[in-house]
Amino acid sequence: MGVFTLYKPVFPFPLSLNSVLDSASRLDEEHKLIARYAARLAAETSSSQPSQQRGASDISFTIDANKQQRQLIAELENKNREILQEIQRLRLEHEQASQPTPEKAQQNPTLLAELRLLRQRKDELEQRMSALQESRRELMVQLEGLMKLKEINQHVKHVNYSTLLLQLRV
Repeated sequence: MGVFTLYKPVFPFPLSLNSVLDSASRLDEEHKLIARYAARLAAETSSSQPSQQRGASDISFTIDANKQQRQLIAELENKNREILQEIQRLRLEHEQASQPTPEKAQQNPTLLAELRLLRQRKDELEQRMSALQESRRELMVQLEGLMKLKEINQHVKHVNYSTLLLQLRV
């Protein structure tokens, strides 16, 4: 594992913390799988070979395992670069598709005409709404005035009735 302490991946695009952690965890899983496989093969080889041949085969097996690990890492880095490039390409496509350009708008006169009609209709509706709100305010003022008149009228009736009763008692 001392060989891997010098290993520093180079990524062509800035990565988010999650994508780096995901990549690192995937690499860790691959390393663990390779280490387990190497240990199992070493155990099988050591049990079937004489003790003199074990030392040389263990060394060559370790070298082969390290070489395979480096190859796997290189393949994973290449695949990671390809995936990141594809992500970047898709992001650019999405941004371009989501932003209408003046050229696109000029190319479709039907769309422009429809847009003008919609804006005109919106303005008409806003004016109508303003008129209705103003009418509502006027009606509320009238209603308040009528409520005050009714209240005064009821008060006057009550006072007249009370005055009439007082006059009848006398």
